[in-house]
Amino acid sequence: MNVTLKNREIDQGLVLVSVFVKRELPVKLSFAIAKTIRKLKEVVEVITEERRKLVKKHQLTDVEGKTVADENGNIQFADPPAFADDFNELMKQESEVDVHQVDYEKLTKMKDRDGRIIQPSPEELEGLLLLQMVTEPKEEEKEEE
Repeated sequence: MNVTLKNREIDQGLVLVSVFVKRELPVKLSFAIAKTIRKLKEVVEVITEERRKLVKKHQLTDVEGKTVADENGNIQFADPPAFADDFNELMKQESEVDVHQVDYEKLTKMKDRDGRIIQPSPEELEGLLLLQMVTEPKEEEKEEE
């Protein structure tokens, strides 16, 4: 399903689900998640390239045009708030991505290859939700009596 995600959600979500995808998941689920992650990593590559451009634009340089770094090797910025503003603007941008979704109820009942029920940690579940890979259970409408 095509969903619209902010760059920040993609970045944070991928970090949070990285442990989940290393588990012994059922083949169908593992394959679907892997395909989604590959698509999301393409977006992250673009984000990384744009971030590099922002760093180059805002970095502090000496009289010879060389980048100025602190004693730890961290690049210094000519105007740190300007860099932060541009970076935040980058992370607010949205991308439309085809994401495989799994129903929350089905996810909590799935078993791994050893027959154990898959229990995503709160962080893993947060990542799956950020990436819109988990759908909320549909509430059945109750008939009025």
